[in-house]
Amino acid sequence: MKTFELSSIIGSIAAVGIVLGSIVIGSNANLRTEIHDFRTEMRADMRSLENRLSAVEQRQARTEGLLEGLRDAIAARAPEDPPAPKEPT
Repeated sequence: MKTFELSSIIGSIAAVGIVLGSIVIGSNANLRTEIHDFRTEMRADMRSLENRLSAVEQRQARTEGLLEGLRDAIAARAPEDPPAPKEPT
């Protein structure tokens, strides 16, 4: 094998390695950016869910309070005597 052929093969291998390394490094940078964006979106979604859950908890507490008031009002009423049965005529 001639020195020129060997040098061109080694140069080609080195060039391919450099190109592949550049692609991997670029992909890694893009992946990091996408992960960062994803985390930012997830944080915003979590905050939104926390706000919605808080609103549901407040409405549930209000409903429970209304039900307790209704129960107390019903329990405070004096029980009425049942109507006397009518005698057949």
